[in-house]
Amino acid sequence: MPFKGEPMRAPEILPERLKVAWNHGADGMTRMLRRTNTARRLDPGRRLAMEWEPLDLFTKDGVRLDSWWVHPDPAAARDDGLVAVMHHHYGGQKATLLPWIHLLHRMGIPSLSFDARGHADSDPSPAGRGSFPKRRDDVYAAIAEAQRRGARRILGFGQSQGAATLAMALGHRRPPELVGVILDSGPAPDMGTAAWGLAGNILGKHKKDPLARSMLSLRILPGTEPQLYPFVLWSALARLTRVPVLWIHGNKDTVIRKEWSRAWFRALSPLSQGRWSHLEVPGADHVRTLQTAPAAVEDAVGNFIASLES
Repeated sequence: MPFKGEPMRAPEILPERLKVAWNHGADGMTRMLRRTNTARRLDPGRRLAMEWEPLDLFTKDGVRLDSWWVHPDPAAARDDGLVAVMHHHYGGQKATLLPWIHLLHRMGIPSLSFDARGHADSDPSPAGRGSFPKRRDDVYAAIAEAQRRGARRILGFGQSQGAATLAMALGHRRPPELVGVILDSGPAPDMGTAAWGLAGNILGKHKKDPLARSMLSLRILPGTEPQLYPFVLWSALARLTRVPVLWIHGNKDTVIRKEWSRAWFRALSPLSQGRWSHLEVPGADHVRTLQTAPAAVEDAVGNFIASLES
């Protein structure tokens, strides 16, 4: 995980107000780690009846990633070699991507998704290898597997801070097969806003306590390489201006606010010469755009994918 240290309780020597704020963060971290480290016993075949294969991917820095290869709907299967490589949000897992996996399945697109390092059924992050820039190795392992399976065209998909890692990977080592990228509910433009958003998400009902949120943000930052993050992200996004990008964001997102994410989109989209497009989803909270407005999002994704063919 990006943040360092265990969710320890506050030292007794702290004043009561600081102890309460600290322990709100410790409780939230404990809950999040429990959710993150517990794989959901869902798979693409249950309820959604998609054909799939379990995979183990291995990164160059020695991390095993529990993964799914999901076949397309035979009735809609394409013959253009397009494969989606998918990265879930921070604290999530590949099962949280099932609505998007199912959408792509119905569009005839096979997908490769994985539990990121330190999440669900994948290996823990090696010491010093858990920041968003370092997690690029996860994406490279997924791309290598997609290429091994014959992908001639690659569509990248990332959610929230998974979108940050995906963009960093694709921008700095762009595979020749890359034809487009979809970024949903993120990424944050810098680690300060990312840590503040993550802290609010972790705190849950206590997110409106500014002291608890500030203290937890400061606990998150040390493991994230905050000085490296904006350089790696923005330089990668600048390189992705040569690739079609669809940015989707909900206007009710309180984890990564639309205004924060829009900073990089507004600054860099003019360089794309029309390759970049966006969709704002009214009423959608964090990583809930597809579930909130399925028809609008499906239309936008369908039109985006159709544009890649031309």
